[in-house]
Amino acid sequence: MKKKVLSALIAAMMVVSLTACGSGATAEKKDSATETAKTEETEEAGETKELSDLKLAFIVGTENDAFYQSVQAGIKAECEKLGIPSPTMGDQQLDGSICTDLINNYVAAGYDAIALSANDPAGTVPALQAANAAGVKIFTFDCTLDDEYIDEYLSFVGSDNKAGGVTAGEYIAEHAPEGSKVGCITYASAQSTQDRQAGFEETIQAAIDGGKDLTLIESMDADNDQSKAADIMQNWVTQYGDELSYIFVVGDPTGYGALSAIQSAGSDTKIVGFDAGQTACEYIADPEVGKIWVAEVAQDPEGIGAGIVGKMAEYFQTGAVAGDKKDLIECNLVTKDNVKDYLK
Repeated sequence: MKKKVLSALIAAMMVVSLTACGSGATAEKKDSATETAKTEETEEAGETKELSDLKLAFIVGTENDAFYQSVQAGIKAECEKLGIPSPTMGDQQLDGSICTDLINNYVAAGYDAIALSANDPAGTVPALQAANAAGVKIFTFDCTLDDEYIDEYLSFVGSDNKAGGVTAGEYIAEHAPEGSKVGCITYASAQSTQDRQAGFEETIQAAIDGGKDLTLIESMDADNDQSKAADIMQNWVTQYGDELSYIFVVGDPTGYGALSAIQSAGSDTKIVGFDAGQTACEYIADPEVGKIWVAEVAQDPEGIGAGIVGKMAEYFQTGAVAGDKKDLIECNLVTKDNVKDYLK
């Protein structure tokens, strides 16, 4: 692999986004509300329609993010595979008001169904309720609605974010030196990233309770801002020095800011990220940067895209969606040992 000029890569990645539900996403928690939503089929069968006659719209978080680009690729490929006409793609630009306008426009244009990443769940609920009243079927992917609004959509497909946080925590608990400190740079406004943080923190605390000599420092919110992430990391390096052995970042873009601070300070702190985008995977594979950015929790964005199309097709073929209302996709750990499988 050609060595990258790190500063240029980081500058190129300074985009305000948070992959996989980075702006106001809702939990994909396996809690009691989810269990009550489990059903073999809906109570009343809905309308059926030939797949070749469907008019479908999909709204992603932002088309400027590699994660959502991969989700779109999965959507398009599955539609083509199933014989569904080329779908309409909408970009909400991580803005709830834009998402609301798109929903209203698709309802007015007579679409059969809308699938969206509910990055601003509270802000889009009124539009979704109006869409349901108009007979438009609603599906969600990557980010969904609060459980109090679980009846507003037919099915959700997304990553198991809390389990992904557990995966990161297990890796750090295993590799962090005894007596060291570990921490998390989070994004507190998104439920999905809150779930990742919770999974990580609970796992580290369990390791501590089990006898591992670690200190879990207070997590800090970078507000999905790489500059803030760099400031947080710089402050941590100044405060803790090399005692801070590992950090977990809940989304790769936040990690880019942390990485710049670690390199500038010459710190030995290591990063475990979440998303496994190409840039992060290249960092892991790089002989030098890989000494800092050591692991990633990988999502399956194309699988999420294909999965939500499959749920929509099932509904219009049978009038119902069988199984769990929330279909959570497992995340995987990426390290230098398997990163080649994630490089394109």
